[in-house]
This record gives sequence, structure tokens and C-alpha cells, in this order.
Amino acid sequence: MESLALIGLQWGDEGKGKVVDWVSARFDLTLRYQGGPNAGHTVWVDGERWVFHQMPAGILNPNIRVAIAAGCVLYPETLFEEWERLDAEGVEYRSRTIIDPRVHLILPYHRLLDRLRDEARGKARIGTTARGIGPCYQEKYARYGIRVGDLFSPKLSDRIDVLLGYVNPILEKVFDQEPFGRQRILDDLLAVRDRIRPFVGDAAEVVKEYLAQGKKVLFEGAQGFLLDVDHGSYPYVTSSHPGTGGISSGIGISPKSIGKVIGLTKAYATRVGAGPFPTEDEGEMGCKLQELGNEFGAATGRKRRCGWLDLPLLRYAIRSNGVDGLAVTKLDVLDDFDVIKLCIGYRRSDGSIAKEITPWDENPGEPVYEEIEGWRVPTDGVRSLEELPDRARAYLERISRELDLPLWLVSVGQDRKATIVLPDFPFK
Repeated sequence: MESLALIGLQWGDEGKGKVVDWVSARFDLTLRYQGGPNAGHTVWVDGERWVFHQMPAGILNPNIRVAIAAGCVLYPETLFEEWERLDAEGVEYRSRTIIDPRVHLILPYHRLLDRLRDEARGKARIGTTARGIGPCYQEKYARYGIRVGDLFSPKLSDRIDVLLGYVNPILEKVFDQEPFGRQRILDDLLAVRDRIRPFVGDAAEVVKEYLAQGKKVLFEGAQGFLLDVDHGSYPYVTSSHPGTGGISSGIGISPKSIGKVIGLTKAYATRVGAGPFPTEDEGEMGCKLQELGNEFGAATGRKRRCGWLDLPLLRYAIRSNGVDGLAVTKLDVLDDFDVIKLCIGYRRSDGSIAKEITPWDENPGEPVYEEIEGWRVPTDGVRSLEELPDRARAYLERISRELDLPLWLVSVGQDRKATIVLPDFPFK
């Protein structure tokens, strides 16, 4: 099967943008199958920084088509801003971009509700990105959301009346906000319709066509699996399914269309927002990881909480997603550490050591760390495993051995060229 699913195995921010950009050069089609502008995929090309919230990160490769599939939610203003940047830089995207008609649209009141609802939680705030993701998905499952395809329906105005009949009483009576006017929303949506009309197409049919022709298809996940709404650290999760389970429903294809699965993990761990993070380092080392790794959210700019690699949680994510090979990113961030910690298990109250835990386990036990001597040698210029310092190579080999998976890719810098390709990687 000429397809590859790219899955984040942590709480997001694993460097998927860079890896998608690099891998896409070897593919014919890449699709985002879930999430929305709450995801920020950062790509560096020749010293220039790009951040994509809506467009698939592979768009900078000129020979690939990209698609935003049905499982995504779309905020048109963000998409248009990304198009304007592509236009300004001379990147052709018009003939290469597909937007599925089943994609749900984020409207301005979704963003307002997102913020108000999280603030109403008080100390129990989730820490959402306030980009309207949750309220938009909520309307999707309540069956009164507005989809891209609805923009071309003569019943669009009626659909707006239905949703405002639900939304405006909540805004007025619960949050003491001004109601949204029907005409304002309709005018905005008609302007969106005119601009995206040439891009609308059935992403599932395109995947079917490409695979039938033996072309290569890449499935690009947003966020990370530990934020999955069903299988992550609920309620501190996203509103969709970032794992391989989200590919079939998010695009509209058979699970049999998923070929290989590559799982991404940083060489350490980070998390944005509230929620459990058992291996978080709230002291000097966590601050050092944050500084050296430039750990600030691409979507919001918020500081990321930092800590050490958690093998038991990775085992859970790997098992749940059928991962075939690993990509380890940001190895170079650890270049300046004398000691690196690696969580190999959790000590339970009965003294046993758990080798796998779940992200919703409120009492996983005490993290059991091994301390590994750092290599204290720059790795950002290395382009082969053999060139890595012995201790860096031993650290990677330990991760591979503990997780019983081959290493496929190692990232040692932010630019697409700073990538080590291992012999087992199946897409040369």
C-alpha cells in the first residue's frame, strides 16, 4: 500500500510540520483529516519560517496536491491569510488544493463561545486555544452546523436561522452578550463561498483515485494522540481524533487504505495548557528545555510545559495506532545537557513497575527514571546515524529497543535539511 499515516504520539507539538514537509516531497497527495486552526505546523525552508494552521504543511513542495478533508473544521479568515502569504512568496496552490464539501465552518461566534465557556470553568479551565474548535465540533454532532457544501445550497439562509435560534439565547441569557445577526453571518458566508468555490472537491474520491493509480498518499494528523477526545487525557483534550482511527472517518475511506504508520515523538516531552503531565520538570531543567527548544505554541504563543520522555505513555500511543516506525525530533535540543532523564516505568503503590500507562490514569504511580549521560556535542550538522556522538546514538537506540520499533527518521534541527534518514524508512 503506497500510503503513510503520520501520527503525533504525545500531546502535540512533536514537530509534525517539519516532518510532513520533508516527507511530502516523496508523495503525490497529502491530506489533513482532523483538527482546525488550533494546530500550528511550523516549517522552515532555507531559513524562512512558515506556520500553517489550516493548509496541509506539504504545500511548499511544488509537485504535491493537498486536501483538507471532511474531519477538519475551517476558519476561512485563517485560511485566506495563509493563501495571501503563499501568493506573496510566489507559491502556487490554486491548482493543488482541495477542500472537501463536508468540512464544517468555524463562525465568529464559535470563537467567542470557546473563550467564554473556558473562562466559566474557573480553576478547572482546560486552556483551549479559543479558536472556536470545540463549539464548531459540538454543532457538527448536534447536526446543525454549517458545512462548506452548504454554502452552495438555496437553504443556506434557513440553516443560519436554525443555528442562531440555538446560539443567540445562550449568548444573551447565559453570557450576557449581544446576539449575532442573521444577515451579517449570511453576507460573510456568501463572500467565503465565492472565494473557495474553485477549491471544493471530494477528498475521499481523490484518495481512491490516487491509490488505484499506485500514487503515494500521506495522511497528516494535527495535535497528538494523547489529546484524542476519546482516548486522551479527557477532559484536557482536543475535539477530534488525531490518531489513525480518525483517518477513515475523517476522510471517508476504508481503514484498509492506511498502509504504514510513522509515530512522531520529541526526544523529550512537552504539553500546552492544563492536564496531567507526569514527567513534567517544573524546575531548572524544564526551563532549560523550554528555552533551548523554543517551546512556545505555534497557534497561540503560549509557553509549553516541558519534561522528560515518557516510554510508558508512548507504548500506549504506539499500541493504539499500530505504529510501524519512529521519528524522533528535536534531538539537538538535548545537546547541552549533562544528564538526560528517561522515564522507563511507573512504580505502583504495591511496589510493581508499570511499563505502560494510559493518559487518563489519575494515579499512574511514581515515574521511574534512568539518568543518561549527555553527549555535550552539537548534532545540528549531522546527517547520518553514524556521525552522531556515541551517547546520542545510544539514547536513540535505547528508545527504539524499549519501544520495539525501528527508527525511521531523526530530526536534528528546524530546517528540512536537518533530517537523518534511517535505512528502514520505506519511502526514500
